[in-house]
Amino acid sequence: MTSADRERRWWCDRLHARPDPRGSWRVGPACRHAGPGPAATVQDLTVTSFGTDLTAVLLRPDDATGAVVVVPCYETSTVLGSPAERTRHTGRTAWSQAHGLHLAGRGLSVLAVPWWFEQHAAADPRTARATDLTERYSPAAAAHAARLPGTALGRSVADLVLTLTAVLAEGLATAGRVGVFGHSLGGKLALHLAALDPRVTAGAAHEPGLGLAHSNWRDPWYLGGQLPGDRDHDDLLALVAPRPFLLAGGGSSDGLHNHDLVARAAAAWTDPADLAVLYHGGGHPLPEHVTAAVAAWLEERLS
Repeated sequence: MTSADRERRWWCDRLHARPDPRGSWRVGPACRHAGPGPAATVQDLTVTSFGTDLTAVLLRPDDATGAVVVVPCYETSTVLGSPAERTRHTGRTAWSQAHGLHLAGRGLSVLAVPWWFEQHAAADPRTARATDLTERYSPAAAAHAARLPGTALGRSVADLVLTLTAVLAEGLATAGRVGVFGHSLGGKLALHLAALDPRVTAGAAHEPGLGLAHSNWRDPWYLGGQLPGDRDHDDLLALVAPRPFLLAGGGSSDGLHNHDLVARAAAAWTDPADLAVLYHGGGHPLPEHVTAAVAAWLEERLS
């Protein structure tokens, strides 16, 4: 076992980021994509993880290159260009938030994977209309803690690992051509999946909040009171090496204030170009031009 394997095991054990050993999945039929974006087919992939069904959606453009990008997200509709109740109050257009469609426009297939905690919150009448994060997700975090050991973040990473196993086992993705990309919550999950699952070929994250001091990692739907005392995210990011990774930030969760963590992690890469940084100064929202840059970067790395 290499030192990277030992470090990866430490993080998985600490977070309890282990997929459900009884997990299963089923694949739905492919049909034409009726929404905005490029001509494509869509197909449901439903995983049963820790007794709960999570339905991911695979969007495959007609000119697909063969690469698949896993996109962790609150709910699949927003990523694929349809408005959701959760996002109606933001004032942003559905297209501007549909980073899955921007990826598909580059010929990349997109596997949008929903977040269990949002699914739980949306299904509960007491939290379905809440916009405050604590009000919306604390009950879901309490439900998780009552049923399962480990961190809520670990459960979310475990759901993604099981989904990646399913997509590879079903031949819906090709080993060596799997990327991951996420924004905010999705960025946190993309960072962890890329670091902890070597089957990911290349990864990108926008505004994940690199560094335990630089985002809401203490919230109960992430780590709660179980922050690692002797590790930080430079150690986690270094586990992606030597695979390519792009960190993008708008100066809110990620920017010059945590660039020292990126610099420390960079020592793990032989080729410095394989750890890319894009700071745009536009704050936390994901701008369309940054989505386009990330899509082009992933297309090149997965081609």
